[in-house]
Amino acid sequence: MNSFGNIYRLTSFGESHGPAMGGVVDGAPAGEIIDIEAVERYLARRRPGSGANVTQRNEADKCEFLSGLMECDAAGNPVGSIRRESKQAVTLGTSIGFIVRNSDQHSSDYTSLRDTFRPSHADYAWQQKYGVRDWRGGGRSSGRETVSRCVAGALAAQILERKGIKVEVTLHTMGGCADRTRFGEIISEAREAADSVGGQVRCRVTGVPVGLGDPVFGKLDQMLAAAMMSIGGAKAFGIGDGATLATMHGSEANDQMAANEGNVNFLSNHSGGIQGGISNGNEIVMDVFFKPTPSIDRQMHTVNAAGCDVMLQTHGRHDPCIAVRAVPVVEAMAAMTVLDALLMQRAVRL
Repeated sequence: MNSFGNIYRLTSFGESHGPAMGGVVDGAPAGEIIDIEAVERYLARRRPGSGANVTQRNEADKCEFLSGLMECDAAGNPVGSIRRESKQAVTLGTSIGFIVRNSDQHSSDYTSLRDTFRPSHADYAWQQKYGVRDWRGGGRSSGRETVSRCVAGALAAQILERKGIKVEVTLHTMGGCADRTRFGEIISEAREAADSVGGQVRCRVTGVPVGLGDPVFGKLDQMLAAAMMSIGGAKAFGIGDGATLATMHGSEANDQMAANEGNVNFLSNHSGGIQGGISNGNEIVMDVFFKPTPSIDRQMHTVNAAGCDVMLQTHGRHDPCIAVRAVPVVEAMAAMTVLDALLMQRAVRL
């Protein structure tokens, strides 16, 4: 599957070492004004080569919109085609096509991996499933794939913010440590040891109205879980207090309610803003847990395509902590999912 969403839907394409990544977004409402520079800033947050704590592959990550948008004036009136210097555009209600070109591929870094399966990567499973794979940087299973998600998520986030819904994401822990002042030190230590670390990303969504999500097979937390677990390297997911709820009593875990001038106030938010699969108006809180980057410059046991035991030391440019650049990706997937649920709810209530 290369498509995500129901009404607001992204279909993405491209490989890590191909000419470009790209996608087509369907379902964006017509007449929405899009800040093009805000999209670029969004992409810059997940861009490789943007700092000492991420892979040094250096990509410009400039998005080229091909369809579905027109440059517009401050009132949202179309004035012409999208240009490189365009600062804002209006959605036409048609499919939004875009590409982000790849320019800094070092495919030679991966030549030795053509017939060797990297431990904890998709290599072996992919080869067994399809009988063929792109060994250059992981191809479609590379983290490079997430750039398309960030374009679609940046569009969705702007639409949501005008409706009072805001998505905020932070790197909550790194290597099990919640002290953010130590994150740089933790990464430096991992680099020096030719190793990597995992991380926990926390996402909060405010302003979500009551009623998003369906009660059985279309639960909002189910949709969010599917979205987050589709991100490469994500290995666990929790809503609200998550796994901690399994250690609590009902008297501790219940989100009690109180009347407030005809409205409902929740006295706690252990459920993370979703009950019975439907948003309850509280802040939605979720956590996504990412494994350590499997590509490390150490000798590791693996096998090759001939079925022989070999030792592998992975070279190249890799993130020492996947979770660092996963922050805007989690934000993008949350924005797309909530917007999709909002559009689905509108269809239900017509």
